[in-house]
Amino acid sequence: MQDAPIPRSRISNAIDSVAGAVGGLFIATFTAIIVYVVICRYAFSFTPPWSEEIPRLLLVWVTFIGAVSAFVRNTHLCAGLTDLMIAPGRLRTFLARLARLASYLFLIVVFWSGWQITRLTWSHETTVLSWPAGLSYLALPVAAAAAFIALVAAELRK
Repeated sequence: MQDAPIPRSRISNAIDSVAGAVGGLFIATFTAIIVYVVICRYAFSFTPPWSEEIPRLLLVWVTFIGAVSAFVRNTHLCAGLTDLMIAPGRLRTFLARLARLASYLFLIVVFWSGWQITRLTWSHETTVLSWPAGLSYLALPVAAAAAFIALVAAELRK
């Protein structure tokens, strides 16, 4: 539901800026690694042993960092059916508030479950680099916390 955009606060803008910068850096790193691996594989018949682990980790983090930006900008995929079926008024406002509440609850669940799985897998190691396996799952609570803080800051600004 895209009834009225949520006003952005300084905190929301800062979180969005950091998410954009980190996401851009991770995408650039991901691209450079993939190009390097392709050149190594086809030009030198050599594949670096870490060629799957690091890009996979970066891709997971970029996905969830992008979700933070989407929450802050209110640009998540939205069918817009409510806007087409319900005229502006109290019911539409109520449904918009209900959707925001559902977003808060969703972020709390993602944070909690993400933290639990991160704790469970942190002692496991990745196959090649021996990094904590929970590093991939850590993206869940980090992104959920950042999005939650940004949404609450925007809500308090109203």
